[in-house]
Amino acid sequence: MIPFDDTSVMHHPANANQRESTKNELMYPGRVRQVPAMLNLLPGMVVSSEDRVRRRLAEILGQCGLTPIFASTVAESQMALARHEFCMILCDECLADGDYQAIVEIANHADTRPPVIVLSRTGDWPEYLAATRAGAYDYLAYPSVPTDLQRVIRNAFLDRDP
Repeated sequence: MIPFDDTSVMHHPANANQRESTKNELMYPGRVRQVPAMLNLLPGMVVSSEDRVRRRLAEILGQCGLTPIFASTVAESQMALARHEFCMILCDECLADGDYQAIVEIANHADTRPPVIVLSRTGDWPEYLAATRAGAYDYLAYPSVPTDLQRVIRNAFLDRDP
């Protein structure tokens, strides 16, 4: 079980002993959602100094079939990357002790080199270009349309090196 906010994500217990194609379903309060077989709850890191943002991004990661692991600072992110292999990172543009560029630099030195998706309050074109030149996989306005972020998450997962 992966707790976040007042909800939780778990494998659907009713489908535990059923056919193979249903074992990738996740249960969210009030609904069951099919998770792409390629994702199967791999860890993704959510980095934001704001609890509300972390919870919302964790929910979106869960909807994409990833296990959200939280960090609120660059220092926490560095410790988490030293201990875990993440398939991607969602990062707020500004953090309490730095910014996304520090996260990109740390991620580039990690064994798995997870793609970093930066979320910004503005999403302006010059900042997008600066972020991608700095090594970010993508740069999106936040709050974004959830389907846009889900699309970028799936693309980042598919683009990563095996």
